[in-house]
Amino acid sequence: MTDVATAENDTEPITASLAAGWQLPAAMYSDPAVYEQEQQVIFPHAWQYVGREKDLAEPGAYLTAQIGDLPIVVVRDRKGVLHGHVNVCRHRLHPVAEGAGCKQLFQCRYHGWTYTHDGSLRSAPGLRDEDAFDRQTLGLRPIQVEAFRGFVFANPDAAAEPLEEYLGGAHALVDELNLDFAEWEHSGTYTYDIPANWKLFTENALECYHCPLVHQDTYATAFHTTKANYHCTEFDNVAVQVAPVTELTERLATRSGLNGFRLLYLWPVTFLSVDDFVGMVARTVPLGADSSRFIVETFVKPGTDPAVLEQWLDIYDRTFAEDKSVVAAQQAGYDCGAVPQGRLMTNCESTIVMFQRRTWTALAHPTTATSPRPAATTIPPDEPTTPAIPIRRTLFEADLRVDAVTTEAEGVVSLTLAPTAGTTLPSWRPGAHVDLCLTDELTRQYSLCGDPDTPDRWTVAVLDAPASRGGSAYVHHRIAAGDTVRVRGPRNHFTLPDAAAYLFVAGGIGITPILPMVDEAERNGRSWRLLYGGRSLSSMAFLDRLEQHGDKVKVQPQDTHGLLDLGGFLATAAPGTAVMACGPTPLLDALHAVRETHDRISLHTERFTAPAQSNLVDTEFDIVLARTGLTLRVAENQSILDTVRDHGVQVLSSCREGLCGTCETPVLDGEPDHRDSVLTEDERGRGDTIMICVSRCTSDRLILDL
Repeated sequence: MTDVATAENDTEPITASLAAGWQLPAAMYSDPAVYEQEQQVIFPHAWQYVGREKDLAEPGAYLTAQIGDLPIVVVRDRKGVLHGHVNVCRHRLHPVAEGAGCKQLFQCRYHGWTYTHDGSLRSAPGLRDEDAFDRQTLGLRPIQVEAFRGFVFANPDAAAEPLEEYLGGAHALVDELNLDFAEWEHSGTYTYDIPANWKLFTENALECYHCPLVHQDTYATAFHTTKANYHCTEFDNVAVQVAPVTELTERLATRSGLNGFRLLYLWPVTFLSVDDFVGMVARTVPLGADSSRFIVETFVKPGTDPAVLEQWLDIYDRTFAEDKSVVAAQQAGYDCGAVPQGRLMTNCESTIVMFQRRTWTALAHPTTATSPRPAATTIPPDEPTTPAIPIRRTLFEADLRVDAVTTEAEGVVSLTLAPTAGTTLPSWRPGAHVDLCLTDELTRQYSLCGDPDTPDRWTVAVLDAPASRGGSAYVHHRIAAGDTVRVRGPRNHFTLPDAAAYLFVAGGIGITPILPMVDEAERNGRSWRLLYGGRSLSSMAFLDRLEQHGDKVKVQPQDTHGLLDLGGFLATAAPGTAVMACGPTPLLDALHAVRETHDRISLHTERFTAPAQSNLVDTEFDIVLARTGLTLRVAENQSILDTVRDHGVQVLSSCREGLCGTCETPVLDGEPDHRDSVLTEDERGRGDTIMICVSRCTSDRLILDL
């Protein structure tokens, strides 16, 4: 067990205790400081339900909502596009909209500032009398909004991953759940004030281990609730639960063959559930360290007998009242401090395990700032800016000891790196790479290929490439066991997405980032297969490590098998499969070509070298460094990176080919000309970040968070 106080400087003890089946420390359910941190790092960056799409059907239709401490407004414009904004005027911070309705413009009732549906400031009384007033910089702060199954979800973080990516592998299961009840008649809203922390009530709603006892006269009379019948499936941000009906329910419905209870949970606080009579959208609303509110909107299935509906809603109402009573008593146990950390039943409470892991990850490793980034508008030098995503976080950098140099195949050696006294290695996930700072002028990137759950060593593998620019030759011929090497990182631009199934493709030394992905897929019980090619069998590293997986791994050296049959390998992929590939450029180019005929799978690649790009035109343009207001001219034959460095702005960089992501810089305004091999198409489309070592600009200027 561990104490929450350890988390201030060292997150590992709590991380380890969660992995061992213990709960989050009890103090985290009553500490006001933890509650405030949750308001800063969880709710401003998570997808949450805000309303029904049918209530926003007409141009100008809007609704207001609250996400954590943040007031928002969602509106449909005249072209049918949904927009989301922070519901705060940029003048004196008064709301610009109240309740729900239909407006062609939003006008603040305090001083009359007026905004269009897309959030632009249209007018303000006295505007002509103001000097240096640029209304283009004063639009409403944007948030993300998306419609899903007839419901509208919002995320205050304008740079967060799209909802479909957030759903991950659960997206493929949604059709089976038949959650399409948004068009059903709204039957009423139930509100329960909970004298307990929001996490307690949410966890209670995520497990049915308590149902046979607590709900024996309510929920458990309608649905089977034992572990053998109550099925749970967890993903990174989402959980799915299914329970069959009891004989009592069949008698109530006067028929058999019912679908039963189906629930889709979106971390942190949103629940969509449906049965044979009622659909519900519920959410837990945090109100304080030891208080919350549970709001349930109900929808009645067309044709449901009114008498059955009344009885059914009564069952749910009494169930939620029982839950309220249980967690109120539970909160007292958490407050007293007698038991610092409870022990979970991980098989029966697997969704709580998922919830606590996801919550702790957000608290221990926040990856976003505490406020959404401003709209992409021109920012004058005298306006304070708060970047939404501190991409350039302080990276770990230390001298690590080379514990072992091991020959893994012909021309391939691995380095086992261990921390020196007083150094702790940061955690990493499959797909991550580190910089080996070999000399003052020579820094190269190599994928971590060991076990992420081994915290006291890192492993990288290096091919002695004939066309080496110096890095691989240095590793092979000048590094020995006992040496120290400067290491920086890790970074990860090749993350393993949450998916129901995976296909892995590796070419040569491209096996290195794939190895830990294979291990994670196996550990999580996901379906996977690996196609591994190389020049010859003797040149292919880590074959001994892959032997344990049997026929899941297909090894095909080119000298005996020819080129990899990529089309045949992808042909058997189920919809929703994620294809992860790393290898030489011809392999990845061929894989992209094959992928064009498989539109229901996603392809994620990592390259060794930048792909050739033709017909590129380099023109001059301006960059504005938002933190100082400095404007610089980038010449045709100069990169943004070199330009800012020439003016004394220090930016980390490494590959200078757009491969490693070291120089990633937030874009506050302008249109980047992306020429890197790091960003996905969605990330490029957002236009909010740029690799300044190679990418340029298609607009007249870029405003950068430098």
